[in-house]
Amino acid sequence: MHGMDALRTKLKWLMGVRVIVVTVTLGVLIFFQIGARAESIPLYYGLIVATYLLTILYALLINRTERLVRFASVQIGVDILFETTLVALTGGVESPFSPLYIMSITAAGALLSQKGGLVAASVASIGYGVIVDMQYYRSSYEMFPSLSLLRMTTLPFPEIFYTLSINVLGFLMVGYLSGTLAARLERKARDLTELQEIHRFILDSIDSGVLTTDSDGRLTSFNPKAEQIMGYANVDVRSRLWWDVFAWPEYARDRLPVARLPDGIEAVTVRKDGRRVLLGMTVSALYNERGIAIGMVGVFQDISLQKKREEESRRRQWMARIGELSAGMAHEIRNPLAALSGSMQVLKKELPLLDKNRLLLDLAVRETERLSSIVSDFLHYARPRPLILKECNVNELAEETVCWLEQTPDYHGGITFVRRWAQESLWAMLDADQMRQVCLNIGLNACQAMPDGGTLTVTTRRSSAEDGVADHESIEIVFEDTGHGIPVEHREKIFDPFFTTKEAGTGLGLSVVQRIMADHYGLVQVDSAPGEGTLVRLTLPAVGVPVS
Repeated sequence: MHGMDALRTKLKWLMGVRVIVVTVTLGVLIFFQIGARAESIPLYYGLIVATYLLTILYALLINRTERLVRFASVQIGVDILFETTLVALTGGVESPFSPLYIMSITAAGALLSQKGGLVAASVASIGYGVIVDMQYYRSSYEMFPSLSLLRMTTLPFPEIFYTLSINVLGFLMVGYLSGTLAARLERKARDLTELQEIHRFILDSIDSGVLTTDSDGRLTSFNPKAEQIMGYANVDVRSRLWWDVFAWPEYARDRLPVARLPDGIEAVTVRKDGRRVLLGMTVSALYNERGIAIGMVGVFQDISLQKKREEESRRRQWMARIGELSAGMAHEIRNPLAALSGSMQVLKKELPLLDKNRLLLDLAVRETERLSSIVSDFLHYARPRPLILKECNVNELAEETVCWLEQTPDYHGGITFVRRWAQESLWAMLDADQMRQVCLNIGLNACQAMPDGGTLTVTTRRSSAEDGVADHESIEIVFEDTGHGIPVEHREKIFDPFFTTKEAGTGLGLSVVQRIMADHYGLVQVDSAPGEGTLVRLTLPAVGVPVS
């Protein structure tokens, strides 16, 4: 199809060149020969009119016909016939227009390959030879007296033969060379097209975003992966400044050249849909064939998920290192606490104490028990029990959590619970007891963030890799409250052990949540703003999804 389109374009060029050449050639001829051979003028006009009419006919047919090779052959054949007529009218062997054959022969070589060029050269040679022979016999032997339009010639036979031979040889050489040159050009064009296709396939297949810019920093290309990462189509970003598209205005200052840009850029950008993602980009100068920098090429990827996993891995490694030490220390603390608590219980029963001293002893016993509870929670965090996995219905698990919260006296009536369960059953491989603990911890935190009442919306849904949360199909449990939100200075610390803003809290709740989710190869994400509530998204692999 591409070859047919190219041939159709060449034919349109041939039609335009033909009209120009015929108009100029015959126009000049009429102007200079009006007084010399007035009887030939109507024929010249006839050739011009015929050329225009045929061009109109060709224009009407060119987009309708599929047999373009035959269509081109007919055009070139008619052109050679017209050129033969013109040569006959303008002196035959003495005609100055015999070089016009070369135009048709060259067109045949370009349109119909080397074979077509040689055929056109042969037909032109035959036509030209017939005219010269008829003219020679009419002049030498007074034959063909009726051909009054065919001029007599006074050239001697050797000169006639020489002119005929030179023209015929020229026609054949032009036919051969034009066809050969056209074939080589076509082969080079085909190779170039294939190279461009390979280049495009590589850019389309590469699993990274690729962009190029001109020397002013305006985008000139954006491959499909770049479109997917940023949410912009190629036409949306073409000619825009790259730092505007990526919302990195710091790189626009003084139009930083590539040489002054960092080799690697890690920065948060904003997609077209408003979602913030973390990109990692490497940039380098784009050079032309002369080694002159003409722009920039950038290769980038969305590393949001990768960074989260690296952070979780570092956190797990850190907790693993301190876990053993902390668990040993907690165990050693627990034993003296048990002895102190028991001793104070005995003293409380056996010693006569004043009311003031009894109150102090009661306080000491309660605080000892609270400290023992904190140590127990920490031991549970530092030395978690192994998972007991089985297929669980996530909708049922979330329903149990909401039902328990609804029956809690502190929240009954003051908080509105909204359920948004997926219409389909969502199954995941879970330790039901530990995942129930996760949901209760998140639900309790949400309710405690709404002391004056509010709405807690719990949603279950399926998400895909295209959502950007995970690199495989997954299941989400989302808790969204209308509470006071999390201050900006606390967001990076909420998963740290012992960090809490509650008077009676231990600061281990969210740390346990994160550890349990990591054990399930899941993610916990928190999105919050002061005064706008908090959204906690728990992401778990669906049943059948490999985990690693």
